[in-house]
Amino acid sequence: MSIPALSPAPSLAADPRPLPLFAKLLYGVGDMPITVLMVLSGLFILFFYNSVMGLPASLVGIGVSASLVLDAVLDPYIGHVSDRTRHRLGRRHAFMLPGALATGPLFFLLFSPPRSLGHTGLFLWLLACSIGVRAASAVYRIPYLSLGAEMSRDYDDRTSTMAIRTLFGLAGTLAAGGLSFLLFFPATADGSEPKLHYAGYPHLGLAFGALMSLTGLIAFLGTLDYRTMGAGKNSAAPPFFSAFRTSMRNVAFRSIWISTTVFFLAMVLNFSVAIQYFTWYARISGGGSLGLIQTCFYVGALAGVVLWMTLARRTEKRSLYIMATVATATLLLAAALLIGVGRPLGVGHALPLMIGHVVAGIFASAVWVVPAAMIADVTDTDELATGMRREGIYFGIMNFGEKIAAGGALFLAGSLLSLLGKLAHTPAGTLAGAPAATPYLGLLFGAVPAVLLLISLIFILPYRLDRRAVHAIQRQLAARGKSELPA
Repeated sequence: MSIPALSPAPSLAADPRPLPLFAKLLYGVGDMPITVLMVLSGLFILFFYNSVMGLPASLVGIGVSASLVLDAVLDPYIGHVSDRTRHRLGRRHAFMLPGALATGPLFFLLFSPPRSLGHTGLFLWLLACSIGVRAASAVYRIPYLSLGAEMSRDYDDRTSTMAIRTLFGLAGTLAAGGLSFLLFFPATADGSEPKLHYAGYPHLGLAFGALMSLTGLIAFLGTLDYRTMGAGKNSAAPPFFSAFRTSMRNVAFRSIWISTTVFFLAMVLNFSVAIQYFTWYARISGGGSLGLIQTCFYVGALAGVVLWMTLARRTEKRSLYIMATVATATLLLAAALLIGVGRPLGVGHALPLMIGHVVAGIFASAVWVVPAAMIADVTDTDELATGMRREGIYFGIMNFGEKIAAGGALFLAGSLLSLLGKLAHTPAGTLAGAPAATPYLGLLFGAVPAVLLLISLIFILPYRLDRRAVHAIQRQLAARGKSELPA
């Protein structure tokens, strides 16, 4: 490939030493701003602006969608810019600091609109704050993810670094999903619905906004010793679109990107119809039971992260990814075939779903650990071909794919629910008020996502970067670095 090259990055050692555990922990804390923002945005933005503030749902959807589109477009570009940045704080930390400082206050403003605003003013407030917090988060998130790949250069150590990061991210997910209701929406004396009261939302925005900025700053300060990792001596990188095309020509990366994008498409489709599946298909409507089922998934994911971190030292990453994907697809098929009216496990029983979600969390968590470590290996092949360290654009494109998958899944879910509802006939015993598509919810929740997961495996097959191949590439890079040293 004939492209402009940066001056050679610091050479890789033939046998890189693992990162100290303390460095991994300080880096891992930085995943909490990402997961807290994701969970709380999904839980509360639509409900708050529509049900509490009275903004029409269509306007809320436009405002949120606009910010997501901008976020998706920004991710690869921010990664590319950080790849070529020269700054005394380092090319990643120079972005992480302003991103962390801005995300928290903007998140507070998102949940603190003046109550006197009309629909137009409220929509503009939502639009501005949503775009602001998404942009600030992207400025922090992409360089942060790239930093993890730069810090850890050992094949196995990369997996443990990503696993520890995922553990902190899951802790942030559980804190945001559980503590938000407990602390800011306690039961009211008059028995009214606490989530309909405006007063709790600014406090939620302030507390979790502070948490996001604080944990982001901890990661920034705790990893400053690694700020020069991967930096070149000049910024003569190719233009953005040329860098994007070069990245997508990398066979190993393209395999991961397409496979994980389809994987996320399947999982978001599953999540998007989960409440309908539990309520109308499995006939479990109690809030406590639904909360326990969701909690079981994340508890399983915590255990799964430890499992993948352990297995990765004896098994190749692609093998782990395939195993986890097949197991997740099997569990989703079981949810469609074993639960429901006339099915072996029947309806109204939360225990089978709780057990299933623990096991599903164990296997699904692999996609939060293994692909990120695989991308870190891909950047070594990229350096061998281009002479550059370009973790930023690779992680930016990965995040771009996740957002494509999320948008596509929501569109697919809505379209299929509408289509199947028109085709459905209401069977005897269907609950009053159930949607017309109830008989097909098992397919949408389990079978269709399972098929998509199996399709995703087709695209991971060309990936061939195993432990031996990566070590050979690193030895070539180390030899190149020595040859380029002045005599």
